[in-house]
Amino acid sequence: MMSQGTFLELLDLAARQKGLRADITLFPQGEFGPATLDKRPVARIRLSPDAAVKPDPLFAHILARRTNREAYEPREPAPAAVQAIAASVAPHPVRTGFVGPAQPDVLQKHRAIASEAWRIELVTPRTILESFKVLRVGPREIAEHRDGLSINTPMVRALTALGLFDRSKAPGPDDTATTGQIKDFNTKIATTPAFFWMVTEGNDRKTQVNAGRAYARAQLAATAQGLSMQPLSQALQEYPEQARPYADIHALLQAPPPRYTVQMWTRLGYAPVVGPAPRRGVESHLIKT
Repeated sequence: MMSQGTFLELLDLAARQKGLRADITLFPQGEFGPATLDKRPVARIRLSPDAAVKPDPLFAHILARRTNREAYEPREPAPAAVQAIAASVAPHPVRTGFVGPAQPDVLQKHRAIASEAWRIELVTPRTILESFKVLRVGPREIAEHRDGLSINTPMVRALTALGLFDRSKAPGPDDTATTGQIKDFNTKIATTPAFFWMVTEGNDRKTQVNAGRAYARAQLAATAQGLSMQPLSQALQEYPEQARPYADIHALLQAPPPRYTVQMWTRLGYAPVVGPAPRRGVESHLIKT
C-alpha cells in the first residue's frame, strides 16, 4: 500500500507540473481487508486542467530519487536538511522523527534493532526465499525482468553460471552467503549517522497509502538536500520471528501498537550517488480497454 502511495504522490507532482489537478479518490469501491487483496481499485484519478494549480519544487528531484544501500559518510545531516524533510510531509497526517550523533545512546539502539532484524530475515528460510524469488543475477536476468533485486557482482555471477548458487534453497545460518551479508550490513549500520521515521495513528488502508505519499515527499526532500535514504523494512514486518524487533522499534519510537504504527524507518545520510534501479516502462503496466 505504501508503494501505491508513492506512485500516487509522484503522479500528483507530475500532474501539477503540467498544470493539471489530480483528484484522487482512494478505494472508490471500498477497502479490502487485512488478509487478502482483491480486484477493487486502490484509487481513481481524474486529471483536469486548472490554472490555479502550482508546480511543486519536489518534482525536480524525481529522476534523482534513489534507495541507497551503500555505506554512508559518518557526518551528521545538516539541521536545515532535516527541517526540510520534516516540512515536506505537512500535507499528510504523519509524525516524523530523526536521531543522530547528538543522541549516541538512542542512535546505538536504532543500530542494534536494525542489525538484529536483518539477521533474523537472513536466517529464516521462508523469508530469504521470498527475496530469492525476485533476485536477478547478471545483465541477462536484469534486462529480462527489470524488477526485483539486482546483483551484478563477478563472484555471484560466476557462482550462478557454474550452478553453485541454488536459489531454490535457503542457505544455512552459518553459510558464507549468510554470514557475509550480515557482516556487510552490520558494517554499514555501524557507520550510519542518522535514522528517520514516520508514525501514524491507526493503520487502515487509506492511512497506509497516504503514508506512502508522505514518504515519497520526504525522500524527494532528502534528495534535494543531497541526502540518501534506505528503508529498513525488516523490523516493521509482522511475522513471528520479527516480534521482538517489531516491539522494540515501536517502543523506541513511542508508538505503542495497535493505536500507532511505524510506517517507515530509514537510514539517513550522505552517500556516493548510485544509478537507478532497472524498472519496466510505463507501457508494461497499463491495461488497455
